[in-house]
Amino acid sequence: MKKSIKVLSVLLFGCAFLFSVKADAAESKTANQTAKKNKVEESSTRNDAVIFKVHDINPVSEDGIVTGCDFTVTLYNRTSINFRSFTVNMGWKDSVDERFKFDRYVETLLTPEELAKEKLLNTKDTSSKPLQTAVTVNAFGADKQISVRSHVNNEKCYLMLTEAEFTVSPCDIARSIDSIANKELDTKDCTHLFQMVDTSNPEYFGQFKKLSAPEVAAQERILENSQLSDIDVVINKIVENLGISDDTLTNIN
Repeated sequence: MKKSIKVLSVLLFGCAFLFSVKADAAESKTANQTAKKNKVEESSTRNDAVIFKVHDINPVSEDGIVTGCDFTVTLYNRTSINFRSFTVNMGWKDSVDERFKFDRYVETLLTPEELAKEKLLNTKDTSSKPLQTAVTVNAFGADKQISVRSHVNNEKCYLMLTEAEFTVSPCDIARSIDSIANKELDTKDCTHLFQMVDTSNPEYFGQFKKLSAPEVAAQERILENSQLSDIDVVINKIVENLGISDDTLTNIN
């Protein structure tokens, strides 16, 4: 009799413990899913694009004056397209300089001579070349990643951390029966097949993957649900054993 009661106590303790584990796991899952959802919403890389980023930007100086920027462009081909070659043309606007342009109010504070000098300086700044560069990639297949080291003669290296305006042209796609039937691929401009990832996107700071962040999060949710289901199976088995133990106690009595 005492032995049966001891067995029942152990089973009840085990059941209570597993229910507690399940509750903690469910609570942890909810918190993790909320955090991941917020992060995924910030990550918006496409699953059908060649994603790329500019990184490892190093200013090059001469006599203490920055004259250019060494940098790397890493591209990951998530499409099913094989490229013979393409050129990514990138350009960055200087939003800081835009804030310091003279307006009509400033003009009223200057003498005609000062105004003429300032306009001359602004004209020279405007005519100076913006930060622009182009990177050419050859033989880039589907589901492949490549990093290209390059250089640009411009002192505003910090601009390369921000989003750039870009085009991908010329573009040479390796043709197949499927691609010939697809008129969208019959062009020398492939800009619509590419997506730039800058520092505003969390995926910039990690390794590019075959799956986008939302797809990775979805797979993790499936795994978490599977683990919780396994806990349910164990609890159901304990409850079933408790029923058997109850029958045993009844027979003993």
